[in-house]
Amino acid sequence: MSNSPKSGQTMDEGIFDLEDSEAEISRLERPAIRKNWATPDGATFDLTIPPTVYPPREDTDLLCRTLRALGPGKGKRLLEIGCGSGAVSMYAASLGYRVRACDINPFAVASTKANSKRFNLAVEAYEGGPGPHQDGVPTQWAGQNAHDLIVWNLPYLDQEHAQGDVLGPLEEAALLDTDSQGLVSRLMMQVRENQLLTKRGLILLVVSNNSKGDNAEKEAQKSGFAARCIATHEFEDGEMLRVLAVWTPYSTSSIHRYERVESTNETAMEEGENEGDLFIAQQQTKGRGRRGRTWLSASTCFAGSWLVRKGTSASNPGLLQILCGLAALDASVLMGINNDQIALKWPNDVYLHDHTGLGKLGGVLVEGKSKGKEAKIIAGIGINFSTAEPNEATFSMAYMSDCVDEASVEVYALVLHAILASYLERRADLPDPKTEAHIETLERAIKASQSLLGNPIYRNKTWFVAGLENNGNLRLTNQEGEEVTLNDGEAIQWENLKTN
Repeated sequence: MSNSPKSGQTMDEGIFDLEDSEAEISRLERPAIRKNWATPDGATFDLTIPPTVYPPREDTDLLCRTLRALGPGKGKRLLEIGCGSGAVSMYAASLGYRVRACDINPFAVASTKANSKRFNLAVEAYEGGPGPHQDGVPTQWAGQNAHDLIVWNLPYLDQEHAQGDVLGPLEEAALLDTDSQGLVSRLMMQVRENQLLTKRGLILLVVSNNSKGDNAEKEAQKSGFAARCIATHEFEDGEMLRVLAVWTPYSTSSIHRYERVESTNETAMEEGENEGDLFIAQQQTKGRGRRGRTWLSASTCFAGSWLVRKGTSASNPGLLQILCGLAALDASVLMGINNDQIALKWPNDVYLHDHTGLGKLGGVLVEGKSKGKEAKIIAGIGINFSTAEPNEATFSMAYMSDCVDEASVEVYALVLHAILASYLERRADLPDPKTEAHIETLERAIKASQSLLGNPIYRNKTWFVAGLENNGNLRLTNQEGEEVTLNDGEAIQWENLKTN
């Protein structure tokens, strides 16, 4: 008998019927299995796993290897969501974490309690957890205290892929994501509203390369959290598991807000103390673009500058600048702009196609300054939201409000702050981020943008974007087989832009 979703049923109607419930009862009559599971340290846990409870698999191993890489627990609080057999919680306890576990499957809770007790590991387990249907208030499954680390091996099957005589109402808890809101988004909401994570805390999520897994970073960033992939596992059939680290962006830095400053970049350069310090102004009187040009802002805009590096100079400032442009583009898409309306123009601009045509939505200026042995790198980003004033620029300008109803500068700042931290923030518990890791994504974005900007024109010839160098220089090719590498955006024009 198949347990796939019934034809014509909606999410609200549920995906299981009376036959499924009867089949689930029969599953519970199966005997428990015994499984010897080896930890990353070589220890072996002999686990008793009841029917309907998720056993340790490759995703369990990947998550535990990632835990090991973080180092000893040293008494930090860890919450595992969806504990299954208890393998991850037990391993975390062996590393020195104070572990609390939860699962919406009561047999998983019983399994975790019994297995951890057998090996004399202190693991508290409770029924409940975040999901499309509330199963207990957060304090029931998460406790009263904020956690230093939250881990969750997320359900990875979409509803349409639940087929065969495999899934039932209890297996659904471990394998099937039926949350229309998205479990990542729901978890971020629970973490923020219920203060489940400490200030410098970290969340580890295991996701697959399905549509929901691929969008997990964006879902976290849309909620104001930074997210970065820190570990992977690829199967022979091409399926990819990823571990995402999620955290509160630049939690030890400060956000400074001003009504009016000459330049947010200059203010950040003078007053920035910690990486991630952000300086936002409602109005800039001497804002600058590239080559000292006056930056013309809309009457309502986002104008902010980050201290992105302190103590070291930027090895590839050109790549950093276009990466910040991608962050501005991604934040705009998360605000509601369609992907086919927005373009990333090398080396530092974002363009938008609205009802009036193609116009400049915003731009980026990266600047550095050294004094003695200390260097500061500032990234300034400006985005137009709306204006009641005539356009004084020699080029067309575009505005967020023309494409997004009730566009909020405050929400945009929150999302952009999270994306930049995802790309650039350095944390002692994570591998250092590398701007070069984003080159393929940048190349795709720049090539896709040619559908709006047109092809680049260089020395009176039409060219095509071939790619990016590690230093951010642009590689072009043409139909004659010629190739050229450019480091100056002033050297080219774009077919659909009158001026750049």
